[in-house]
Amino acid sequence: MNSALDAHQYPIGKIVLPERRDAQAVREYAEGLGVGVAQVRTAVTGLTEPQLASTYRPDSFTVRQLVHHIADAHEQGLMRFRWGLTDDHPVIVPMNQVTWASLADYALPPDVSLRLLEAVNERWMALLVGLDTNALSRTLRHPQEGEQDLWRLLAKHEWHIRHHLAHIRLALSAARDIGTFSADGQEAGTG
Repeated sequence: MNSALDAHQYPIGKIVLPERRDAQAVREYAEGLGVGVAQVRTAVTGLTEPQLASTYRPDSFTVRQLVHHIADAHEQGLMRFRWGLTDDHPVIVPMNQVTWASLADYALPPDVSLRLLEAVNERWMALLVGLDTNALSRTLRHPQEGEQDLWRLLAKHEWHIRHHLAHIRLALSAARDIGTFSADGQEAGTG
């Protein structure tokens, strides 16, 4: 990583594409998706409003927005994965994550998106269990990222959850460091 900004923008590094392309790799990605979803819930359960409003770097998403974004992206990933399995070389529609984050539903409690995230992940798991790994060689086209196979899409979405989970942890740590709230979640000075 080149700078502190890179360390905050990519706290777990950039995506690494799968070297192995076999049933065990699919199981590992599926496990990673499940663990990541559970860790997001654990990380944000019981947070206060100041904690949910904290950010990991200037002009970044808040913790609340990150939770909603993770759920949106996981849902988009599932739909893209299904299109890739059922359509011949589909062109997917990217989401504008910044404008989506400005919509009113991003003010909802995180639990709404946590439930969505868990339900969508259950659907991912149902697709991945017993999937013929040859199907993951099917391709789709992302207007900005170009052609990619379903292996890359699966790797990307498993990485995406861990990536933003790290952002949540950075935001909560930074907020504690600057005194936005204490370790018990209370706003500083409200004691």
